[in-house]
Amino acid sequence: EAIKVFKELPMEQYNTGWVLSQVGTAYLELGKYIKGKEVFEEIRKKEPCRIKGMELYSTILWHLRKEVDLSYLAHQILEFDKLTPECWCVVGNCFSLQNEHEIALKMFQRAIQLDPNFTYAYTLSGHEYMANDDLD
Repeated sequence: EAIKVFKELPMEQYNTGWVLSQVGTAYLELGKYIKGKEVFEEIRKKEPCRIKGMELYSTILWHLRKEVDLSYLAHQILEFDKLTPECWCVVGNCFSLQNEHEIALKMFQRAIQLDPNFTYAYTLSGHEYMANDDLD
């Protein structure tokens, strides 16, 4: 329903990074990863230095098993700003996709260190603990 409402916006409003990020997030939550990927690719074209929401894009790439795309995104985000939790979530997802779960956990912990209120880093950490079967 949210996607439908956003698509009713005038094109100059719909085609902003913020609105497109909300649409891409909705597709992620619906499990429509290919559609979500297309939306986030459009965001990257319009706002190549955008960091907000890229952790969600990285999750889409993780679900689609797009190692090269995810690695490229991680390298770009690291160049833009290493002091954002989004950056370290993207890097963590990259390591997670390569089955480097311990390193991924360290990246998510770095995100939490930078912003203890960045809840998505806790979510990703939980998934990594499950992948490790390390529930202690």
